[in-house]
Amino acid sequence: MRMHSCMHMLCAVIDAPVTGGSVSEGRARLDFDLPEPIDKEAVTDALNKLIQQDQPRHFRWITDEELQSQPELVRTMSVSPPMGHGEVRLVEFEQIDLQPCGGTHVSRSGEIGEVRVSKIEKKGKQNRRVIVEFA
Repeated sequence: MRMHSCMHMLCAVIDAPVTGGSVSEGRARLDFDLPEPIDKEAVTDALNKLIQQDQPRHFRWITDEELQSQPELVRTMSVSPPMGHGEVRLVEFEQIDLQPCGGTHVSRSGEIGEVRVSKIEKKGKQNRRVIVEFA
């Protein structure tokens, strides 16, 4: 739950489409469609600043049609939001991130705790894999 919520923070830090990912208890990774290198320390600092803002998490619901009219809300290229039931749940960390998600989340960003980017790997021509773990 904490690391999954942290991946929402990471999406706010790195403004690029997500091409893949994996989340476990103490570690997670997201792959971004990002041809240029990014700085590990800068991403770590930006992540922790967002987490320390201790912003509340809210859920909102929108219709499938509303989501289709706002494609910028969908960050993942590899997984489509759960549509077809009439409504889609949006997860919002105030002033940080808003996107469709059916996962479990902390109630405030500060509950995530301190993290660090342990590695950034180039995965193919266009992908950067960012691995995050608890500090």
